[in-house]
Amino acid sequence: MKISVKSATVFLVCMSVGVLAADNSSKMFAERDYDHAQKAYEAGYPAKAVKYYKQACDAGHIKACYELGRAYYNGDGVERDNAKANELFKKTCDANEPDGCLNLGYSYEEGEGVKVNLAKANEFYKKGCDLGEPLSCNNLGYWHERGEGVKQDYKKALELYKIACGGGESFGCYNLAELYKNAKGVQKDTKKALEYYEKACELGDNDACDEASALNEK
Repeated sequence: MKISVKSATVFLVCMSVGVLAADNSSKMFAERDYDHAQKAYEAGYPAKAVKYYKQACDAGHIKACYELGRAYYNGDGVERDNAKANELFKKTCDANEPDGCLNLGYSYEEGEGVKVNLAKANEFYKKGCDLGEPLSCNNLGYWHERGEGVKQDYKKALELYKIACGGGESFGCYNLAELYKNAKGVQKDTKKALEYYEKACELGDNDACDEASALNEK
């Protein structure tokens, strides 16, 4: 069937204007609900926050979906439901929200609402790392170091720990120090180990502070 190009163009323009207006309105209400949820949570009303997070999530607000997932995971304002939390984390990860990928990876690592599956855990950690979540990089590095769920690769672990440490993740700095201290995939280098222990200590890792003190005493 043929239609007039001009008529088709006018129709599409009218449709797009209508969709744009509806889309903008939906986003506005979703943002409003997300803001209400944040305020309710901060005021100590988690159940009320969950209600608004759900409304915002249903309207496509990805951060609201993530916060709703966290509420289900922690049983905060709603009955704990790890399966529902993972469903929401998957939705947010698919939308390139790095924290969703991180939490989904952790669920597969620990068997929270799913069967333990380190290969899947590392798949989600990798995506979270690629999206800039330093703790995901650290966790992926940890499993590369151990060779579980992924091929053992000290060089890759080192690379990932450096990304995590550079992103301000204390665990990444601590794990880097351990590699240099114990000569795993690198030559033993006490000076570098101390450097990374001290950085991890500055980032709040008390164990790293103890390790740094011990090395300084030698």
